[in-house]
Amino acid sequence: MTDLDIRIDPVCKMDISGLHNPATTVYREKKYSFCSEKCRDRFLNNPELFISGGEKCNVIHCKACQTEIYDGVHIKDDGPYCCEKCYFRDRFLGGVLEKMEGIYLATIEAFVKAIDTREHEVGDHSYRVTQFAMILSRKIGITGRDLVDIYCGSLLHDIGKIGIPDSILLKQGKLTEEETSIMAQHPEAGYRIISHIGYLSRVADIIHSHHELYDGTGYPRGLKGNEITLGARIFSVCDTLDALTVDRPYRNAIPFKEAKEYITSVSGTRFDPQVVEDFLRAEDDLEEFVAKIML
Repeated sequence: MTDLDIRIDPVCKMDISGLHNPATTVYREKKYSFCSEKCRDRFLNNPELFISGGEKCNVIHCKACQTEIYDGVHIKDDGPYCCEKCYFRDRFLGGVLEKMEGIYLATIEAFVKAIDTREHEVGDHSYRVTQFAMILSRKIGITGRDLVDIYCGSLLHDIGKIGIPDSILLKQGKLTEEETSIMAQHPEAGYRIISHIGYLSRVADIIHSHHELYDGTGYPRGLKGNEITLGARIFSVCDTLDALTVDRPYRNAIPFKEAKEYITSVSGTRFDPQVVEDFLRAEDDLEEFVAKIML
């Protein structure tokens, strides 16, 4: 490819030489190509600004996902960030992720938001559980790629529900035995969706096991104790914390103290006793996040 073949979007500076049908416009008898209509529209608002390169130094990018920020900038620590989610992700995973992985995770978060919305979850259920899991995992001492796996596994835990019919997923009353059996297939379905993606292969184990219980009475495989991957044992505690401290159509939220009492009461049966002990060590940080939810 020669210099004449290279096309650069004058707004975002992206190399768009490979685009077959880029957005275009003509200004002062010169044709300009763009990666999207959004960039073209920005150009048309003030062509001279982009031709002269005057905006180059004014463009702000989110530290975590690299999105251009036009408003709502969150200046925290060594940001900036485009939203609270990016701030939280960078706070826990910023030293682990490469630039493109941050963008990749931001895409996953958007997809998970769609799943939560379909199930009519209260707020961002999957994201709240992920926050709890990060706080608890860090207290346990988990770092590096293991922390990324737990982040993704917590975020994607219910991806298998994408195959559950609305008549079951959104049913207000009690499920029949047959419907319960169908619902219980979602960990297996989630595992099949994710396990073939090399980057997420260990994440798939968390998704597969997120309804297993420490005493072996969970599903789908009836795993017991350390047969359950650590990420799933951590997630199980965090999922219960979220379920208890957020209002549901069938039950009001309870305070953190009462949720803590329940979690400790089933240590050794539902939950790994060591994870519960770590949960108690992290209770101040966890309670702080619960307080924000209950405001």
